[in-house]
Amino acid sequence: MFEQPRVTHAYLDDVHTLYVKLSAAHTQNVLVDEMSVTDQTTGADLPVASVHFYGDPANPQTDLLVVTLAETPDVTHVLEVVLRNHGGNIVVPRNVLNGALYYYDGDDLGCAYTPDGTAFRVWTPTASDVHLLLYRSEMGPLIKQVPMECSDGGTWFVRVEGNLVNWYYLYLVTIHGVTHVAVDPYARTISVNAHRAMIVDMATTNPAGWEHDQHKQLASPVDAVIYEVHVRDFSIEQSSGMQQKGRYLAFTEEGTRSPEGLATGIDHLKELGITHVQVLPVEEFASVDEYVFDQYNWGYDPRNYNVPEGAYATTPHGTARIAQYKQMIQNLHKANIGVIMDVVYNHTYAVGDSDFDKLVPQYYYRTDYAGNYTNGSGVGNEVASERPMVQKFIRDSLKYWVEQYHVDGFRFDLMALLGVETMQKVAADLHALNPSIMVYGEPWTGGGSALPGEQLLMKGRQRGLGIGVFNDEIRDALDGTVFDAGARGFATGAQGALDAVRRAMMGSIDDFAAAPSETINYVSCHDNYTLWDKIAQSNGQDSEADRIKMDELAQAVILTSQGVPFLQGGEEFLRTKSGNNNSYNAGDEINQFDWSRKASYKAVCDYYMQLIHVRLNHPAFRLRTTDEVREHLSILSSPNNTLAFELHEHANGDPWAYILVIYNPNLYEVSFALPAGTWTLVGTQGHVSEEPLGQVEGMLPVPPIACMILHQEDGQRD
Repeated sequence: MFEQPRVTHAYLDDVHTLYVKLSAAHTQNVLVDEMSVTDQTTGADLPVASVHFYGDPANPQTDLLVVTLAETPDVTHVLEVVLRNHGGNIVVPRNVLNGALYYYDGDDLGCAYTPDGTAFRVWTPTASDVHLLLYRSEMGPLIKQVPMECSDGGTWFVRVEGNLVNWYYLYLVTIHGVTHVAVDPYARTISVNAHRAMIVDMATTNPAGWEHDQHKQLASPVDAVIYEVHVRDFSIEQSSGMQQKGRYLAFTEEGTRSPEGLATGIDHLKELGITHVQVLPVEEFASVDEYVFDQYNWGYDPRNYNVPEGAYATTPHGTARIAQYKQMIQNLHKANIGVIMDVVYNHTYAVGDSDFDKLVPQYYYRTDYAGNYTNGSGVGNEVASERPMVQKFIRDSLKYWVEQYHVDGFRFDLMALLGVETMQKVAADLHALNPSIMVYGEPWTGGGSALPGEQLLMKGRQRGLGIGVFNDEIRDALDGTVFDAGARGFATGAQGALDAVRRAMMGSIDDFAAAPSETINYVSCHDNYTLWDKIAQSNGQDSEADRIKMDELAQAVILTSQGVPFLQGGEEFLRTKSGNNNSYNAGDEINQFDWSRKASYKAVCDYYMQLIHVRLNHPAFRLRTTDEVREHLSILSSPNNTLAFELHEHANGDPWAYILVIYNPNLYEVSFALPAGTWTLVGTQGHVSEEPLGQVEGMLPVPPIACMILHQEDGQRD
């Protein structure tokens, strides 16, 4: 029996066009008089001008109708669509809100505090009524309810006289007959676990000397060495020597030592020589109860984008989280180390009851015409960054972190989902604030996205935008694909990966990058196995000594390649997560830095440090343009399954006239015919030094599983 189609979902996509999803295919053309659209707020019917199936007329989608209205509806009114008087559905204003009428370009969204009064502005264009709720404390009773006025660009506004510093507030919003209480998305800080927004005098959160704090400056992104760290992991273990374990303030402690007397904490970072720490998400996230200190999560489940996570402060109450995150940044800057925030603008923890959905239902997220949230993130939703006011929110938020917190860069989680257009604008915004700011991210999605394919910022689409992308090709080439624990790569005994390593070593300029600065070279990060654990999975039968050589060779490739090197924190002492390849909620026992390993693997740590220092002291390893790479880097003939290259003629102003690098991943020694002249050996298996390790010419024996580095001065070449 034929099922009478009924309306299951309806969207207003411009001022005259409805998209109407049916429960089943309609078997014949739909007549105008079969479709009714009623303004339930006024009781009036809106005249329908035309109805047709969506898509190619020769092959239409017969369960999706395009309805053209003869009049422009009011988006604050409740509209109902009915087909043949059989079931109806409320219309959700969606892309119609992209129009200029609903765009607010001001910089005062959120609350703007002064001692004399505080102004509040919230974007909720489909609301019919909005009230401001004011509280004196986090948990105390409502003190005042203040009606707000409809204002410009779909915003609602009110100014409340008097000093409201440290008060709390919420918005009471009525949309299409449904009333919600929402936290301000532009909140600067919040109560514990984000139940209320807080009114803050931000000037009082600045540490002493904050006005003199300076960004980490770079001439080019290739001058960075990035070190990824989770705030809690860094200090929580007993041997860390830090007092503020698991806190922002651990990064302000100096002189900390392990039980063996070796530097830990920020002293270790200075000793290692890295230029930037990339901090796993600290934007307020939902998975940790801030009242309970021993809960754990990486933080890829954002709830409030402009507020530091309270679990890493000494108290989640008040403004401690703001002040202490600033202290962390300030102290890292004093150590000449920049701070890069790992940000997650591609999805939120919740939908439906998220503050975004409470304020503008289904606008901030991509949905299909059946009302389903699309899942490009792989965790249930994806933020609709292409929509003007969503894009504005992201851009406003990023600028806020730079201006208010002095951060030096951003790593974008699932950056492909944010789209080419949005990220192009983001990069322009951020470089206008700080030309040396780092902007990079993951050029992939977590699932199928509703964003058009040409807008997905996949690897290669970053060319020329001032944006870097993670190079998973060099990762997989060096130690095997992350999707197969037993897979091997160039550094762990595989054949056939040589060409991929060569392309990556050249800054991927013959692959996906317009310049070396666009490739973030890494062999491991917080996702998947640590490098040491991956080698244990793929090469468990090899001796520990050989596995250490593999580890060191992999990182030697990363640190001598053109591009931007990236290290997972703790790998300099062979960090292990006991074989856990997805430790996002595995707790401290699995994730914490075991600082005692620094003593156990001191030689490995020293090797990483030596590599970093040689890279930073020698600009030939940091060529900035494609032309420089082509002019100053040459691939040399070398034995089977090895790679040798020369950086020549004082590349990028390097004090060494010629630099020779040889990678031998084989389990046997090879002989390499050196270019003419006498060469100074500065790097060999397990050791790198600015001081000469010997003079060689003719045939060079290259040890198994090793990286050799040599240099030659002008006049030493025959």
